[in-house]
Amino acid sequence: MIRAVFELILGKYGNAQIKIKGLRQAKRLAKENYPLKLNLGCGAYRIKDFVGVDMCSQADLRWDLQWGLPFKDESVLEIRSNHCFEHLGLADLITLLKECKRVLVKGGILDFSVPHINPYLSAYLKNDVKFLSEKIYDIPEEKRHLYSTSFDKLSWLLLRDGEHKSIFDKEAILEKVKFAGFSNVSVREYDVSRDGDYRYSSVYVMAKKE
Repeated sequence: MIRAVFELILGKYGNAQIKIKGLRQAKRLAKENYPLKLNLGCGAYRIKDFVGVDMCSQADLRWDLQWGLPFKDESVLEIRSNHCFEHLGLADLITLLKECKRVLVKGGILDFSVPHINPYLSAYLKNDVKFLSEKIYDIPEEKRHLYSTSFDKLSWLLLRDGEHKSIFDKEAILEKVKFAGFSNVSVREYDVSRDGDYRYSSVYVMAKKE
């Protein structure tokens, strides 16, 4: 019990230190990169001329997206995110989408992708084992014996051992973006030059602040 309390206090202290440092870093980045372009949940992946925001150490700005966005109103030209928003619960996602709208300039663009359930659910219902095995190929070797059936593979795609907190089809994700205050929202086509290996498992959404 004492150890658990100590770890909780230590964790909160660590997050507080990261947040204080992040606020300073965000202020500096805003000055150096105006108008800002953000890549949310970037991991170690970089996009030229975009500021990567993530809790990982490789990001330009180490920051928890559940804290909101540490930038001024209408200070960001474009926001991109690739398979990040599904790691948030729906309430936290709506809050973050509202933050995106707040920091975007008028005419600014939010462009992101999230996993798309429909192709895989359809394959599961058709018992298309070949499709599921080919497209869901990133199950860690040490866990493959746990994800042997078609349903298991679908479960991995959607939940990632608990890493994913939200599941979407096109209608669901568009509705969430509109609920956050965006009115000009659409699904865009896959772009081979920038969308990586997620063609068959993604919904690509573009929203413009008006």
